[in-house]
Amino acid sequence: MNPQDGSVAAELRRPGNPEDTAMQAISAEGTSLVRADPSVVELSSGSASRKPSVSATRPYILRLDSEHEAQLSALLCGLDKSARTCRFGHPASDACVQSYAKEAVAGAAYMAGAFDAGQLIGVIEVFAARDGVAEVAFAIDADWRRQGLGSALLEAATRWAEQAGVATLRMVISRNNWPMRQLAHKAGARLDLYLDEIFADVSVTKAASLDIAA
Repeated sequence: MNPQDGSVAAELRRPGNPEDTAMQAISAEGTSLVRADPSVVELSSGSASRKPSVSATRPYILRLDSEHEAQLSALLCGLDKSARTCRFGHPASDACVQSYAKEAVAGAAYMAGAFDAGQLIGVIEVFAARDGVAEVAFAIDADWRRQGLGSALLEAATRWAEQAGVATLRMVISRNNWPMRQLAHKAGARLDLYLDEIFADVSVTKAASLDIAA
């Protein structure tokens, strides 16, 4: 599945082509996301709720746009070599990551970020759907992994996909990315092996009924 038209620095692999997609995510633990339009959602230990205003003391999820380019770039540049390899397929340079961030905020169909005290600590990017399938990519700050942000972000994307008429969210996972595989399993994804990668297709309808972030 190809992403929305638009070029990225040649050495970066952008989600879209099954042969060259890899992703970074965390396992699903301890956070629940309310079933609501994912505009501003405040997260707390074990639960979350839609709020009219953003808390400065708890992580919350917010839809991203071009104004968040610098924060997205900082988050992605903060990934270590291993995480960059998972996310981009190789340890991309800062310059390449910055170029990618600029393209992503302009070209993603949907993008949501998890914030803590105004700092972007996690992101999910959803790229243009074709035949009802949209690809998703994750990045989570190292200090915030295994705390449920991946689950919460995926559920936010699921809520958006329901409204946008997207039937399937596709995660492309390296075989040894066990946290991502766990997240896909929790979301009820159908798994297909392709060389060294796993295609995990999440049915939006099924995921909505599972309450991923519970």
